[in-house]
Amino acid sequence: MRVILVAMPFAASDRPALGTSLLKAHLQGIGVPCDIAYLNLAFAELMGRAVYERFVNVLPFRALPGEWVFAECLYGSGGGLTDAYVEDVLLARWKVGEEDIDLVRHARDLAAGFLATSLKAIPWGDYGVVGFSSFTAQNLASLALAKLVKHSHPEVTIVFGGANWQGIPGLELHRRFPFVDFALSGEADHSFPEFVRWIAGDARVRPDAIPGLIFRRAGASCANAEGEPIADLDALPTPDHSDFYAARHRYPGVRSALPSLAVEASRGCWWATTGPCTFCGMDGHERVYRAKSGRRVIAEMRELSARWPCSFIHLTDTVVSPDFLDEVLPQVASEPLPARLFFEVRPTVTRQQVEAIAAVRAQIQPGIESLNDHLLRLMHKGTRALENIRLLKWCKAMNVSAHWNILHGLPGETEADYQAMFRLLPAIRFLDPPRCFQTVSVDRYSPYFERPDRHGLAKLSPLAPYRYLYPFPEHVLADIAYAFECGFTPGHEPADVGEALERELDAWRRESPLGELRVVSDGGGRVSLRDTRAGAAEPFIELDELQSLLYEACDEICDARTLQETARRAPPGRAGGGADVVASLAALVERRLMVQVDDRYLSLALPRAMEG
Repeated sequence: MRVILVAMPFAASDRPALGTSLLKAHLQGIGVPCDIAYLNLAFAELMGRAVYERFVNVLPFRALPGEWVFAECLYGSGGGLTDAYVEDVLLARWKVGEEDIDLVRHARDLAAGFLATSLKAIPWGDYGVVGFSSFTAQNLASLALAKLVKHSHPEVTIVFGGANWQGIPGLELHRRFPFVDFALSGEADHSFPEFVRWIAGDARVRPDAIPGLIFRRAGASCANAEGEPIADLDALPTPDHSDFYAARHRYPGVRSALPSLAVEASRGCWWATTGPCTFCGMDGHERVYRAKSGRRVIAEMRELSARWPCSFIHLTDTVVSPDFLDEVLPQVASEPLPARLFFEVRPTVTRQQVEAIAAVRAQIQPGIESLNDHLLRLMHKGTRALENIRLLKWCKAMNVSAHWNILHGLPGETEADYQAMFRLLPAIRFLDPPRCFQTVSVDRYSPYFERPDRHGLAKLSPLAPYRYLYPFPEHVLADIAYAFECGFTPGHEPADVGEALERELDAWRRESPLGELRVVSDGGGRVSLRDTRAGAAEPFIELDELQSLLYEACDEICDARTLQETARRAPPGRAGGGADVVASLAALVERRLMVQVDDRYLSLALPRAMEG
């Protein structure tokens, strides 16, 4: 028995697929030979790596253009999936430019030839099991090739897994595509090796005991209950990325850029165990958080980066744990890795944790999502606007690159929320701008999806692209789709601020140079600042004694009551009464040296000690 796992477009071409690499290692552990076919790299070479990466990273993800590219290959020209998708989805809904629309059409024109070449290039009949791992925009490409393989080699067992086949969507897809023999829902670390043993004829394995197995009984699709999430992640094998690196060498265009490595330190989101963000459907409905030990994470990163060259080690965690920041990063700082780290963090990281991030030259993606307290409460982010700005300030001061986004279109938001956010922006436009902004969607398994009435949502329906990807009735699409659009109950309609928000954020991203606001002197009881931000009234500013006292206190977020008490207790010459404190704070905010939300204040200047 031999197994082949297939990675199809439009998986990223710059890093191996962690899930398939793990499954290969599991199979090797039970003596089953396994290959991984990185056909996404073949398609990237065909399109051109830079063009392919633009397709993956720049085109609007929710428009699902990568799925539409392979729709005609799956259903045939009579499938009813026409260029109406381009008009309705790309142009009307997502305002995609003509250059990118040409890119989508070009990819579609390449799809059929790519599939035919893939069918011939691999000896599919030599394998007992052909597995497709389907995430994000890989589903129609995977189905199209699976259909061809099954037609040419009916004896081969076709099995699907991955996020697109979890739970109800997996059962419905299995029902609609009879050339897919089996699917696995849930974590497959244990179930997939058991499935392979069963297909290979191991009488000790009963199919009804394979967790999450989707199969047919008397022609009807059925599913076993999913297994419990794996508790001990340290017991997992080290992923085997050898097929990815072998595949890269076959494609000159792809291998021109050094790839990243995917490493898993945890599964789930530790914040979600107390209540997930309202828009988040990641990690399904289990909401179980587990983490590898720091020792195991360090050993795995060292082993993988020593074996395979890479530019970044990309942590796949939904969000890294505080233990990772406090225990793993100091060890990496003392014994550096040959590649930089990239991972996601909560915006509540401490200054010391940002210092640890800076010490290893890591890049981060903080879950900021907004700079308005009301919007953050609507999202159940557990953070506030000034905390988010404080993190951006620390990142700027310590030269940490922060990749963050803005969400809008929330049920219950108001125009006043955005006007308050806009008032903050001129003062902070020297900090890292958001990479993008997007309308929040209702994702399967999210609180929005599971309890729409509680959040002011109504009439959930699959996002428009699904109607051009699956020629099935609406109720079937509702079982297949991951993302949904919705109506709103009275009083919960989102604000019509998309264009204004886009203009504000675009101006921020286009600001060049960003300039900065920095402390240049803090001796003798006075603080001096250098201000090179756009629109700065004067390049050098010297604060008086009371302003200096307040400014230093607000290097951390401080409320008005605490500031009044601080000023009252200050030594003579720096002390001030209530009215003086109020006036000083108002002047600092007006001069864009400090930001205020309600009765809380934060100084913006980068610390002098961190200059250079």
